[in-house]
Amino acid sequence: MKKFIVILGLAIIVFAGFSIFFFSPDKLMPENSSGKKIYYTVIKNEGVKVNNDKRYEYTLDSYDEKGNRKSLIFTAKKKLREDAYVELYVAPLRGVTYWQEVMWNDMPSNVQKEYIKYCDRHLKSNK
Repeated sequence: MKKFIVILGLAIIVFAGFSIFFFSPDKLMPENSSGKKIYYTVIKNEGVKVNNDKRYEYTLDSYDEKGNRKSLIFTAKKKLREDAYVELYVAPLRGVTYWQEVMWNDMPSNVQKEYIKYCDRHLKSNK
């Protein structure tokens, strides 16, 4: 019986800790960057599609502040401006929770370097 009480007590403590970490009200707000990883991308409308909810769905390569690439999916109510730079907030289990347009100078230098490399490769391949 004592084992059962100890195991139940530990389970309650683990569940409470998990709840506080993942479900705190601040972290659930989509526009709050707390607990989320920030990625940056540039909008390309050639691959955009309209999903079942009549939202524009984007699948784009994105970069974190260290320049690590990751393909992310997010949606928007309207078609976004071509070649706009966008900051994406990515939650561990929920994916992209919020996006906002940013200026080139607002992006980390490692992200800027990745886009400069991309532009150089793209220009060379079109010659």
